[in-house]
This record gives sequence, structure tokens and C-alpha cells, in this order.
Amino acid sequence: MEFDYKILAKYIIGEITFEEQTSLVEWSQMSEENNLLLKKIVEARILKKFVLNNSKEKTEQALLTLHNKIERKSIWSILRPYLGYVALFFLLIFSSVLGSIYYSASHEYISIVVKPGEKIKKIVLEDSSVVWLNSESVLRIPTSFSPKKRVVKLEGEAFFDITKQKGIPFRVETEHVDVKVLGTSFNLNTEAADNAFEAVLVSGKIVLQDKHEKDILRMSPSEKVIYSPSKNEYSIETVDTNVSTAWHLNQMTFENSTLREIVNKLSMLYDVNINIESKELADRRYRCVINRDETLIEVLDILKYLAPITYRIEGNEVFISK
Repeated sequence: MEFDYKILAKYIIGEITFEEQTSLVEWSQMSEENNLLLKKIVEARILKKFVLNNSKEKTEQALLTLHNKIERKSIWSILRPYLGYVALFFLLIFSSVLGSIYYSASHEYISIVVKPGEKIKKIVLEDSSVVWLNSESVLRIPTSFSPKKRVVKLEGEAFFDITKQKGIPFRVETEHVDVKVLGTSFNLNTEAADNAFEAVLVSGKIVLQDKHEKDILRMSPSEKVIYSPSKNEYSIETVDTNVSTAWHLNQMTFENSTLREIVNKLSMLYDVNINIESKELADRRYRCVINRDETLIEVLDILKYLAPITYRIEGNEVFISK
């Protein structure tokens, strides 16, 4: 599928949507050329030296320089109709800041959104770190990391595998708790049960900090920390990280879960109503791993193998019995 270069023009004039921002990030990761072009456009949009070039002619000349870096017919014919708006955009910014505010590319963030029901997104960051973003989550990443620090912002759940860079710390900012990363892999969920914050450390080291960057807790591998903002309380437990982070491998892992808990998740995954015909059966506990790519029948056959149950499917209804 070809990239819609109109998105670049819309980004310059500030009319880009969340979906287009996601498309823009994915496009920039397809090649080094795309990545460099995006950085140049970001600089053109927010650096003070470019804000001063507030005439249409100067803006056109600057964009022409960028155009020479890519194929002749790729975006120029699309960007040209927007040049007047681009020049106006720079002029308005110049008028509002009055030359007193300085910006850098690291202040510009793009939001990557995974909507309910959408598949997990794997995101490779500029520093080669990898993030898996779960459904109903938002990751805000800078178009370019600062030379002194790497900062991303998370709403929802994500698994991080961070590349260590000496002297350039990595930081994840959330609503209540921030995470200082020292080259590691870990899972964060900012919207766990009862709006709690959860962190699970798989390997390496992370430090939980308050919004003033004051250390709260240094975590060790296999630890899970739960923070309740409403109660301002922390709890720590040791967990099987394979279970706690299985979702980013497109798996659902159940550890000593009741059949009721399992079918509630299966109902949402397959959009069906699952009925358990006895409380005794609903309270039965299971330990299993289910791949999200498996069909409902394949999953029910797994449960049938693990315990003496039978099932029948009638349209959108599933009935489980002994």
C-alpha cells in the first residue's frame, strides 16, 4: 500500500489526525531516507530559524531543498498547494512567540493509537528499542530523541525491550508514576484493575519515580509492583513473567484461573456469549496458554482436553457443561 504524501503537508500545517500520525510513523520507519525526511520536516516546522522564514517564497525554497532529497514526483506536486498555508503557519507562530520561545525537535511528539479490537502493534524506536502496544493504548513518541535523554509517554499497556545507551537514559512517563530505564525489558499497564498502575520487570533494572523524578522503588527481575493512585499505596509480589507478559506474543496465559474468568475473556475475543451450566464448573481452575490466532473451536477443544467438559455452539451462543 502506497503512502499518501498529503499526510506530510497536513502535518506541516497542523491538520493531521491520530490515524494519519500512526501512518506517518510507520512510513518513517520503512527506510532511512523516509526517517531523515521526516526529521527535516519537523525541524522546518518548529525551529526558530525556520519560523523567521515566514514568506511564501522562503518557505517554498526551504521545501525545495527537502524535495531534492527524494524522488522528483513523490510529494512536490502535492505540497505546492499548501505552501501558502505553511507560510501562514510559520508567520502565526512567529507572531505568538515574539521570538522569546525556542523549540527543538525532541519536543514534538506523535501519538500511536491501538483502538479496541485492533491487533497489537510492534514499534521500533529510533534507538532500536522495541515496544509492543496493546489494544486500547496510546504511545506518544518524539520524532527524534534528545541527545541527552529518551522520553516516551504511555496510556494503557505496553511491553518494552529497551536498548541500553550509555549516558542517554530512557524514561517512560505515565499519569501517576514514571519509569527510569537502565537497559531492560519490562511491562507497564497504566489502566489495570481499579485504575491501578502495574509494572512487571523481566530483565535488567528499572526505577519507579514520582512526577518530580524522585526515586520511589528500584525493581528486581520477576517483581510486579502495583500502585493504587486513589489509596496512594504500593504492593510488590513475585510473578512468572512469561505469564504476565504473554500478551505481547499474541498469547493469553491463564495461571490458576477459573473457567468463568477464562470464558469472560474468550467472549470478548470471539464476540460470543459463553454460558457455563453449573457453578461448580465455573469455579474450576485452569493453567493454560491460548494463542489469539486459534479459532474458538480450537480453544474449546483445548479446554475439553484439560478437563472433562463438553460444549455445543448454537449461533452466537456457546454452552459448556460437564
